[in-house]
Amino acid sequence: MYWNSKDVSVFLDQKEFIDTAVIPLLLIDGQASQVKQNASSAEFLMALTVFIENQFKGRVVLLPPVSYTLKSSRQQLGNEWSEMLKEAGFKHLFFVSSDMSWGTEANALNVIYTPSIPLEHMDQRLRQSVLEDQLRQIIPVFAKRWADSST
Repeated sequence: MYWNSKDVSVFLDQKEFIDTAVIPLLLIDGQASQVKQNASSAEFLMALTVFIENQFKGRVVLLPPVSYTLKSSRQQLGNEWSEMLKEAGFKHLFFVSSDMSWGTEANALNVIYTPSIPLEHMDQRLRQSVLEDQLRQIIPVFAKRWADSST
């Protein structure tokens, strides 16, 4: 489900089943040499998180992406979102990023790192296959974290 008025109404009615928020994290680097890479990473991450939402439909809400810069405090950003979404009733929060610089904050904030794969020149079938491969690597991470929190 997506962060729109129709789906949020369903979330509010079924909070006991829809317990997880997913937020794509998008690095925006103003350097001219990085702009195309940032855009390509954003395209990949948005397509992948839609796949995640489809896989876990009924349990996950895909929130709009959070953009940040190199100067942003990743810890502060993660903590603010975590606190706000807990107050909103989510039991689990997963950030998904193609930015390796999340480093030490990644585990504490539930950041799932996935390398960006340029999708722009792929035909639809290859693109689908690439996204499915990435999703297969991410599913166990979700399952483990959900299982760990229920014990």
